[in-house]
Amino acid sequence: MWTAPANKLAVMQDVCLFAHFDKDDRLDDFVLRYLTKLKELNFTIVLISASRLAAAEITRAQGLCDDVILRSNDGLDFASWSAGFAKHGDAIRGRLLLTNDSIYGPVGGLGYALDRLTRAAADFYGMVESVEIAPHLQSWFLLLQPQVIRSPAFRSIMSQPFTTMTRREIIRSGEVGLSRQLMAAGFRYEALYRNSDAALLPSRHDANPMLLYWREALFDAGVPFLKIELLRDNAIGVEDAATILREVEQTDPEICGLIRAHLARTAVGPTRPRRVPLARYRYALMRRYDQARREHRPMAAALARLQLEVLAVPLAISRRIRTPHV
Repeated sequence: MWTAPANKLAVMQDVCLFAHFDKDDRLDDFVLRYLTKLKELNFTIVLISASRLAAAEITRAQGLCDDVILRSNDGLDFASWSAGFAKHGDAIRGRLLLTNDSIYGPVGGLGYALDRLTRAAADFYGMVESVEIAPHLQSWFLLLQPQVIRSPAFRSIMSQPFTTMTRREIIRSGEVGLSRQLMAAGFRYEALYRNSDAALLPSRHDANPMLLYWREALFDAGVPFLKIELLRDNAIGVEDAATILREVEQTDPEICGLIRAHLARTAVGPTRPRRVPLARYRYALMRRYDQARREHRPMAAALARLQLEVLAVPLAISRRIRTPHV
């Protein structure tokens, strides 16, 4: 790991550890805009990049960030946050924000969304709750109160050897494990989009809400972000980027221009594989069920629900076949 010249920061209040990776070793304009919005909210920003940023890119970052850490591309975002926390964690006296560049945003105002998010008393906050694997906060935006940062539970999570883990292990030990271990230690979380409140289907029909329910999260719950995976990969085959951006543009045309530029640059290269046809059909049924419920069409909702339950068995078999036993 190489660190751009910077001493350990002095005592700090609210701190953001921002995990970054770009296949072309760039700081994209949408990332710089997000960093600017965070700076306007008085966060001290530590950028941890797993890209080989040139000196000119580091200089751009230093205009907004108080420290820039460059490291090898392993361990995903949790390894980046762990590196940033190892260096600066003892100096944090206020809140800690963990976030990354896997999202486009903010769409509209970030300050208003953050105020709404923290209105309810809690120990840690996230924009979106998911029930995939187990109930947890999605890790691309996590705001932790000082009592959490100082806790042995949080420090034990940050000290895990993420660089030696597989992606699946990082999800279970990092993203899902973080919420579960903090809750086991007695801490309570809040989210703008609560899957348990907003979803109309039981938890066995779990799905990433930022992919399947992006519209409800953005326009109903006020989550001011879109997942890059949703627009670039269309992994679940529900809606394409052009359709989504036409709706988002009515709220924030500026971010839409930056999104289109980033998508054009990254269109060629590795993307997340699309779900198997059976899974994509399941997502389409889930959307059909939700739409019928919201439009008060009980017969159409009942039919879609019946099809989902029938589909659950072959889909479970398909998952078992495709998942290696360890």
